[in-house]
Amino acid sequence: MSPEIAFWLYNGPNMLLSILLYMLIGRYILSLFFRSQSELVIWRAFCQITDPVLHAVQAITPRLVPPGLVMIFAVFWLLILRVVWLVIAALYGFLPQVGAQ
Repeated sequence: MSPEIAFWLYNGPNMLLSILLYMLIGRYILSLFFRSQSELVIWRAFCQITDPVLHAVQAITPRLVPPGLVMIFAVFWLLILRVVWLVIAALYGFLPQVGAQ
């Protein structure tokens, strides 16, 4: 496998997961300053990007958990997914090698 393909096989999904992770953290920080029904563009953009992740996590999270904690669970699950992706990439050999040409 060429190094370029190995690079994108690992880093493409990893970048997507990290973008979602940092967007969730950013949404949490913005929620300290904006109301949940705010019409500001930045708030709506963060909500549109992170709502699918939050809905997926809310579907597997027990109803006992308050809605405010679902975002923390989502961050936790995204961190776990990134580690699992690293292990899968290492096991199947498409983890980019240092110094590979």
